[in-house]
Amino acid sequence: MLYMNLRQMAQPRYDSGGILVDSGTDLKQPGLVSYMFDYVYISWFVHVLSLFTKWAWMVYLAIPAYFVYVAAPYIRQLISSQGSSAGNQGEQQSAEDEAREKKRREKKERKQQRVKYVRG
Repeated sequence: MLYMNLRQMAQPRYDSGGILVDSGTDLKQPGLVSYMFDYVYISWFVHVLSLFTKWAWMVYLAIPAYFVYVAAPYIRQLISSQGSSAGNQGEQQSAEDEAREKKRREKKERKQQRVKYVRG
């Protein structure tokens, strides 16, 4: 079914007059199409491997494992941002960030005002 969907996406579409309306999707583009191909390849591998062992279906666990691997940093960031945004912590943190930024700017200005010696 997924293979048929990829095939349909790649085909160009014409209107009733024979004029090209859509040239089709580039199947080499990254993103969802790439993941669809990965799933097709894993399915083919599982079908071939299932000729030799009944545990071949366990290869399908690679798909949710990869999802967890990719999504974990985003979920962790979401959870930590919700925990730290309680009350005045957000305002307090922004004031600290401003103070750090001001201190960094002042240090940079002092460094630029120093006399530079050149060997000659």
